[in-house]
Amino acid sequence: MTYPDYWQQSQEFLSSVDPNLSKLFLEYPDYIISSRGEALETLLRSIVGQQISVQAAASVWNKLANKIGQIKPGNVLSISFADLKACGLSKQKVQYITNICNHFNSQSINDHSYWEDRSFKSIYEELITIKGVGPWTAEMFGMFYLLEKDIFPINDIGIIRAMNKIYGEESTLSIERIIEISEQWKPYRSVACWFLWRSIDSEDVLY
Repeated sequence: MTYPDYWQQSQEFLSSVDPNLSKLFLEYPDYIISSRGEALETLLRSIVGQQISVQAAASVWNKLANKIGQIKPGNVLSISFADLKACGLSKQKVQYITNICNHFNSQSINDHSYWEDRSFKSIYEELITIKGVGPWTAEMFGMFYLLEKDIFPINDIGIIRAMNKIYGEESTLSIERIIEISEQWKPYRSVACWFLWRSIDSEDVLY
């Protein structure tokens, strides 16, 4: 596991600008995010996790991982469409997973070096050319594999739910207000989001 070197510094900064986050840090003092160090697994987990709960995603992923074995493009592509779907995936998600594995094969992506020394912007722009990988999935890759410190996934339902719970004061926040609140977290918006997810889920969000 790889841990971010900015973890302590980010919490000190965020505590100074946002008392609500400061309370969350005190509530989860031992929480820390890490990268699995497996690019393909992070992307596939992100596809599995689209628009479903953390618990549901974990259940589907466990079935999928048992079926695939070692998470490699060839192993995934060797499994039939029907068998992948039987793990609890929609037809679209099976196709998206297949598209990602085909991209890994066509680009000969087989280790971390492929992503090194590149800006997140260039990686993001490559990923969203894969059918099924939209902005949210690319952002999850940035946050959970690359450990980028300043990503704010504006369309994430969990983030919106957590922010309404903490900042909403019994009214639903507008997207404009959500963005306004998040602006003060720069350059550590990813860290704020990790703790916001933690505040609404009993299980860690891990991609």
